[in-house]
Amino acid sequence: MTPTLAKEIEELLPTLRRFARSLTRDTARADDLVQDTVERALKRIDSFQEGSNLKAWMFTIMRNHFISECRRPRPVAGSEEIDSGQYEMPIPGAQQDTVELKEFLAAFSNLDGADQELLILAGLENVPYPEIADMLDVAVGTVKSRVARARMRLRDLHVGGSHLTTSPAYTSALRSYSGLPANQIGAA
Repeated sequence: MTPTLAKEIEELLPTLRRFARSLTRDTARADDLVQDTVERALKRIDSFQEGSNLKAWMFTIMRNHFISECRRPRPVAGSEEIDSGQYEMPIPGAQQDTVELKEFLAAFSNLDGADQELLILAGLENVPYPEIADMLDVAVGTVKSRVARARMRLRDLHVGGSHLTTSPAYTSALRSYSGLPANQIGAA
């Protein structure tokens, strides 16, 4: 492995961590997923073609590993299921922002996993459509139409969807959901 490639992988870690958090919704699991992804990538680094897109390659490894992990049942001895409905994410700010944030998160959580993944990749991570198409092994036009349909479903699920992308609560929701600083969310 070249020093340049090692540096590129290191620079991708924050992006990989955000994507992992969006998939797992758990910081500890996300860190484990990033570690597993980097480990798998380093073991298979000889299969990476120099000059191709490292970010898309790493995202594909992460996504495939996450899907494999989700399919594998993992009973934990002595654990109890926690009712996730009893916990709410604390959000500082104005009352209206809190209401809009809850509406957005409720609408987003009602989307299926594929729609959530596409919106995170295209909207939050700003991954170009051709890269998403490569990751999913579909045509670029298919990705565009899937993203458009996912945005329409989100807009339909969101109460008063016309203010979805201009609301300060939308920015706050993305920031708290992804861990991004505010100055990197404006383009979302």
